Amino acid sequence: MPLVTVYITNFNYGRYIKKAIDSVLSQTFQDFELIIIDDGSTDNSKKIIETYSLHPKIKIIFQQNKGLNVTNNIALRVAQGRYIMRLDADDFLDSNALLVMCNLLEKDSELGLIFPDYYLIDEDDNIIKLEKRHSFNNDVSLTG
Repeated sequence: MPLVTVYITNFNYGRYIKKAIDSVLSQTFQDFELIIIDDGSTDNSKKIIETYSLHPKIKIIFQQNKGLNVTNNIALRVAQGRYIMRLDADDFLDSNALLVMCNLLEKDSELGLIFPDYYLIDEDDNIIKLEKRHSFNNDVSLTG
């Protein structure tokens, strides 16, 4: 059983899907499975996704269009990892993303959810802006 399940939901993101898939496969942390669910794409997505059909870490599901909520639930039912991460088909991961996130989760059993900061990039992958997510380190506990 993999420690992490990464799943990608795709609907007509043929322009981006290869980069998303390759970013998962090139992770420094390799204890993962990748589930790709194509939600009835009508572009070239299926052809691109099929090129990964023999990869041992990848499970592919082609389905009629069911929408994002249903597709997310299908991914959750199929996932075997202890941790689950959704990667949008038009996004990609830094090569150390899973390593950093898994280290945080494994270090603190009280954590139930983590999420990274991210970059906004242009069509040539040039960084436009760093989007900093909320930091909970300075929050006061509301319990007790």
